[in-house]
Amino acid sequence: MVWYPSVDDIVFTNFAVMSVDLDDKHPHRLQTSPEGIQHIIDHMRESEGLGLTYQAAQLMSELVRFHPFAGGDRRTAHIVACVFLKKNGRRPRVERLRNGYAFIKDLGNKTVEQIQEWLEHGPTQESQ
Repeated sequence: MVWYPSVDDIVFTNFAVMSVDLDDKHPHRLQTSPEGIQHIIDHMRESEGLGLTYQAAQLMSELVRFHPFAGGDRRTAHIVACVFLKKNGRRPRVERLRNGYAFIKDLGNKTVEQIQEWLEHGPTQESQ
């Protein structure tokens, strides 16, 4: 059985991300409805047949594009995707934010397939 994050898991992750980075100019704040985040989770569930790393990549992409928080969306998306993979017995190639920051910073310009490739194989010249 596949474990999926809840809306509360994602909101708490953003709270934790924003609490750690004391220099961040944006406080933790949900600026959309929880239903929007739930829609992302539901869409992720619908693509279960495409594999766990595809789902994690889809989650990252959609969270960044939806921009549910006042700040920390990309970091939140990366951490939630890593937790999703780990809870389901997989391990992303780039777990530490600092090791993947260049890629994570540009998530909004990446396709789901590019994100999936990065999660499976780590950074390449093309992915940076």
